[in-house]
Amino acid sequence: MRLPILILMVFLITGCAPKPVVQAPAHCLTSAQLSAYSYDYLSRVAALMRSDARSMDDFNTFIVATKGTVNNYADVIQSSVYLSNVVRFLPIPYAGEVCNVTKIVSNTVLHLNSAGVALDRYKKSSSSFLAAFDKLNRNTATPAELSKLSVYADSTVMTDARELQTALHKISVSTAAMAMTAQSVSNALETTGGYLNQAKNLVGVQAEAKDKTQVNASRDTFNSRLALLNQKISSLENSADTHRHNIGKARTYAELALQIDNQLQN
Repeated sequence: MRLPILILMVFLITGCAPKPVVQAPAHCLTSAQLSAYSYDYLSRVAALMRSDARSMDDFNTFIVATKGTVNNYADVIQSSVYLSNVVRFLPIPYAGEVCNVTKIVSNTVLHLNSAGVALDRYKKSSSSFLAAFDKLNRNTATPAELSKLSVYADSTVMTDARELQTALHKISVSTAAMAMTAQSVSNALETTGGYLNQAKNLVGVQAEAKDKTQVNASRDTFNSRLALLNQKISSLENSADTHRHNIGKARTYAELALQIDNQLQN
């Protein structure tokens, strides 16, 4: 239903009306012109993908580095008899539940792994798009070739991009939860209230100075990574919006060019 309406709009805009002629009037948009427009919009998609390649590498670096921070934080908690008992009494909210540090750590690692898979999938589909686009020429690309590449970008590449965005949002939530746990532990170390007294009674030891230093360092790292991640997510979403616009235009022009070619052949 969408294609006939778009074709009618093009005809109305250009002053053309569908006629059973072999060759379109000179003042109408031809299949070649529409194909050129489609190619131009695909070239914008390709250019933005190439400029975003650095961001994709940054995401990969971020995922690896965050895994290291999560593991270090878990080691800090587990290696300290005092801290491992303190966290048992901390009410730490995560996804509407009261969960322990172990569960938050495992959820964060799970989301990081999922994001790594989503990132690899998006990078592969983007590379496939760029490789296919580089084989095209603006003056010789056929409507069928342009339509095929536009459909691939619209379906496969953009689907992978949405999955990556979802995965990164989950990391953002998990990282925020990790920062909250670190802050809660840090707050406990600053007080002489219930958390400390319960832990002290259980293990009979006091927190060491390095415990507080390591917990605060983890908290600060999580917060800094969270701020950077949210900036990257925002940038990725802006790129995705631009991609959707350009891919939609490219696909529409390619389909119109195909329609005109089919009319001329009949």
